[in-house]
Amino acid sequence: MVVVAALAVTSSCEKRMLPTALTVADSVRHYYPIVAGEKLNFSFVLRNIGDSPLLLDDVQPSCGCIMGKLNANIIPPHDTLTLSFTFDSSKNVGYVRHAIRLYGNILPRGMATLVFDVNVVPPSDHDPDYEEVYQEELKLNGGVKELVDGKPAEKGYYTDPKGAAGSRSHARYPWRE
Repeated sequence: MVVVAALAVTSSCEKRMLPTALTVADSVRHYYPIVAGEKLNFSFVLRNIGDSPLLLDDVQPSCGCIMGKLNANIIPPHDTLTLSFTFDSSKNVGYVRHAIRLYGNILPRGMATLVFDVNVVPPSDHDPDYEEVYQEELKLNGGVKELVDGKPAEKGYYTDPKGAAGSRSHARYPWRE
């Protein structure tokens, strides 16, 4: 009876998830322009650089036009997790900037932010120009160029050339320095 009571007391101890550090390669991205109605597929690679498992409680995009699927919500220490998203540009025109917030036991405040922007251009209502005729001909003739060069909406992204580390690398109060 004493053994059962001792096991109950020791097994009911609450284990806490300690805060851990997270890095994201290119957490601020600028994508090349896309035509309204196209879907932009992109992914972020999260890396747990701490010694405690990272538990993602919630992933909140800033817009309903961003769809994502969280396959796993725990990242073991010194391991990575890839989050994939799809941005549907059908209800956006012009410069679009969105953020995706990750909540969990992330240092320093329990949240990390992923940012991307893209220019969404409206489809043309006029006579097609040379580039549009060329693109249409490529589609009709098998689209070999697309197989080689990739789809226009999946060309990638670029980052600031000054080597900014990301959205979390800025000084908290730069005017106090």
